[in-house]
Amino acid sequence: MNPLLQQRAAILRLHTHPRDGSPFWRERLARCGLSVEALIDDPLAMPPMQADEWRGRPLEDLIPAAVLAEGPYLITGETSGFSGKPVVTAFLEDEFRAGFVTPFVEQARRAGFPLRAHWLWAGPSGPHVIGKAVRAILREVGGLDPFAVDFDPRWFRRLPRGSLSARRYMEHILEQMLDVLNEQRVEVLFTTPPVLAALTERLEPARREAIRGVHYGGMAMSVDEYRRHREAFPKAMHMSGYGNSLFGMFPETGFSDAGLAYDTPPGRLVVEVVRREGERLRPCAVGETGQIMVSRYDRSMLVMNMVLEDLATRTPEGILHPHREHRHLEGKLLY
Repeated sequence: MNPLLQQRAAILRLHTHPRDGSPFWRERLARCGLSVEALIDDPLAMPPMQADEWRGRPLEDLIPAAVLAEGPYLITGETSGFSGKPVVTAFLEDEFRAGFVTPFVEQARRAGFPLRAHWLWAGPSGPHVIGKAVRAILREVGGLDPFAVDFDPRWFRRLPRGSLSARRYMEHILEQMLDVLNEQRVEVLFTTPPVLAALTERLEPARREAIRGVHYGGMAMSVDEYRRHREAFPKAMHMSGYGNSLFGMFPETGFSDAGLAYDTPPGRLVVEVVRREGERLRPCAVGETGQIMVSRYDRSMLVMNMVLEDLATRTPEGILHPHREHRHLEGKLLY
């Protein structure tokens, strides 16, 4: 067995251990009538899971007792709540770096994205993971803590679309961003595509041309929208991130008329594109389109065969054009 498979086997044994494992996975293994060895031999033997299965469960049900006994520092977070009540998640510090920091930093350096620059971050802080990630990224590269505007997407979604209250809230966000941009030397913008679109309307061309980097998160973009953002900030390096608070993120590695591409190398995360065949899921071949399925092998938390709403095309390196059929912008696609 190669080292990667050995590591996954150890994670499976940890989470399903009858004494030291996590209550959730002990219960799920028994309910599915599977042995851990059978699961090690064939991970697809585990039926697909949904985030619903974690909703309402205390964190201690999801983390192995052996890990909790170590008393580690855990970085907690929640999903966005786009698809229902938020789901809790947690990472050990090295897992958080591997999930949200290292992938971005490595791709940013390869692509020439400005890291040691003044950033303006407009988005949620806690309990969302993304606000914690941006600060961890800048600590990693020895940068300045970002200028920040706190934007609560859960509250904004509760306001009727197009209502006076929604417009006032967005105006409040934009005014703060403009204050920072007028007073500070900002070189990188990190926000959601809708906020960036609204900000673009307020910025003179010269100010937009001073931006050297734009990083996107939180909401999906169509190809045309992404192209417009790139045209609006013509001297910036643009980089999107695909992922989920439960797993981690993958930085954009390419953009074309076919959509945004993301490399998803196997490691602590396994990203597959699958189609249903009877009671089982079949991994798609390169060039085929199907649903994205993610597994996470961490000591803090195990996720096996979680099928997302997102569709994508399998590529040799990862996935292309993750999207939601007929509901492109209604769900959370970017991390």
